[in-house]
Amino acid sequence: MESATRNHPGLVRSTGLAVLPFGLAALLLGWPTANPGAAAAQSPDGSGRVQGMVSVTVEVELSCPSCAQGLERRLNRLDHVTGVEVRPAGGQIVLTVEPGRHLDLAAVWDTVRNAGFIPDGVAVTAVGHLTRVNGALALALSPDFALELAATDRAETLATEADDRLLKVSGHWNAPPDGDGRLQVESFEEVR
Repeated sequence: MESATRNHPGLVRSTGLAVLPFGLAALLLGWPTANPGAAAAQSPDGSGRVQGMVSVTVEVELSCPSCAQGLERRLNRLDHVTGVEVRPAGGQIVLTVEPGRHLDLAAVWDTVRNAGFIPDGVAVTAVGHLTRVNGALALALSPDFALELAATDRAETLATEADDRLLKVSGHWNAPPDGDGRLQVESFEEVR
């Protein structure tokens, strides 16, 4: 439980049921409750649809089972990671992201490299609205974070068809030498 509270600061440790009556009263009376993740999980249009990264898949050679377990433990320690699934046969590690949040993809990349692995790529599925950041197309995952998109024909098609709709975008993110990674859009669809 201690590691869960360290990785998820919104989690409160409880040694008993003393907090239950207050929480139940707050729920029944409609009082606001302390949930720091709630604001981040809501879309700007107030629809309640969750924005953020849905999943992150690291593509990497996993021939050493005990090394892969060590990598799994390291990735589980990253902020906003709620689960790690190692798929050795497919050479993939799938990270589940806390709803409404995003991962620092450079930190994911560095964690894999620091564990002695060489990642082939990082596949990302995320939900957000299109925006422009310094003239470049980006997917806004929260009011304070946007994932920049690589300048490609598919990204420009996305920009012309988006019309401020909530979108689910999938693609590959590669860490370039300058540390300024961008998502190469492979597919997108409107979230209803």
